[in-house]
Amino acid sequence: MSNRDCSYAFEAKTSPQASSSPTRGTSGPAASPENGSEEINLKHMELLIHLTTTNEMFNLGDDIGPYPTGIAFALKRGLDSPYLLYASLAFSARHLAYLRPERSAEFMHQAVTLQNRALALFKVDKLQVDKSNCVAILLFSAVVGHHLLADTLMERSQDGLSGFLERYVHCARTHRGLHTIMMTAQPLLMETELEPVLSRSIGFTSQDPKGMQCQTLRDWILRAYSTTEEEREACLCAIKYLQLGFDALSPSSEDHSMRYQMLFLWSVLVPPEFISMLAAKQPFALVVLAYYALLLHHGRHMWQVGDAGEYLFGLIEGYLGSPFVDWLEYPRTRIRGSRH
Repeated sequence: MSNRDCSYAFEAKTSPQASSSPTRGTSGPAASPENGSEEINLKHMELLIHLTTTNEMFNLGDDIGPYPTGIAFALKRGLDSPYLLYASLAFSARHLAYLRPERSAEFMHQAVTLQNRALALFKVDKLQVDKSNCVAILLFSAVVGHHLLADTLMERSQDGLSGFLERYVHCARTHRGLHTIMMTAQPLLMETELEPVLSRSIGFTSQDPKGMQCQTLRDWILRAYSTTEEEREACLCAIKYLQLGFDALSPSSEDHSMRYQMLFLWSVLVPPEFISMLAAKQPFALVVLAYYALLLHHGRHMWQVGDAGEYLFGLIEGYLGSPFVDWLEYPRTRIRGSRH
């Protein structure tokens, strides 16, 4: 895990409970406790129903069969690994906060509270990855990663590039930490129902780049003698995965299910050194991030992305200024020329 505390506290917090007073409806009074009934938290039921019926929530994710089948699979795993169930409901609340602005504060409170609980239950220091929990850990990593990225991309505060980078770096380090735990179980996971999904993802990320969208950027980085060898290699690795992302967007791409995967996976795949360069606002890393902003711009129709690509590019362009105007020409023309 990262050396920075997660933005969601790791201590357990109780989620909002339903009112203890009985409610009455048109059909008469609610059953009393002495009749053996249990209180149902209708707020959580709302989140559960939304989770099971809204397939665009995970539009940046990899398919685990048809959506109802995949969600049922995850929820069953969540019964044995409650951290997965809490994380799933938290992300459902985050999506509802986007869909229903009039109740945004309520849903955001639920999202944070449930995510706190999920992370408190996911005891990293006591975790023993084995065949019984490896699938739940993979799904938990994916759900939390989606949630953190959505929070990062949708935030529009007054703290400019510094604030965005702080949130993005934290998102990347936290997600990478979870991903690293999950990767220790890869041999076990390849013997589960998720083997086809994992094999497709591994095949996608391990292929050689084909397109030329990042070629000029790559050439510039290779000629940038002011960077260290380690920094140069970190940038080149990040550029490689960006190009794979642009390749997946090509009409000639054979696997359309991976079309937007790199928007989600990039922060996990880039080297830790590159994330450290972003944290330090290293100019060459920021130029590479500007190309990621272009990749985000291609996914602007997605609920958690929206105008994040154009927003991020504007922050980077304003910070770097005229010395890097030529370096930013390619993403600038593609983003500013495709607003409508």
